[in-house]
Amino acid sequence: MKHYKYTTVEATPVTNYNSKGTMIRVLIPKDEAPHFIMRRFEVAPGGSIGVHSHPEEHEIFVLEGELAVIDGAGKREKVVANEFVFVPSNEPHGYANEGKKPAAFLCVIPK
Repeated sequence: MKHYKYTTVEATPVTNYNSKGTMIRVLIPKDEAPHFIMRRFEVAPGGSIGVHSHPEEHEIFVLEGELAVIDGAGKREKVVANEFVFVPSNEPHGYANEGKKPAAFLCVIPK
């Protein structure tokens, strides 16, 4: 068993999908675990991750703040702390922090 504090993992900017104001910390990297990768995203007010899709599903758990989860048609749904979202494989999705406080969420994906 290994125990870590998330702040010991370097945060790097998310630049894919026209993202802005978003940082990622890969908490459980693909070489540490055989089946899943766990990441923490931190989205500043006004920050976003553009709508995109990929073959792996996502399990999202909002830790703090609030996010608009955006689908492929541009529909926005507000998700707040302690709520979660399942994004199926190949489903277009994006995120935007439209609030006044930072938002953070965990994202688990299969390896």
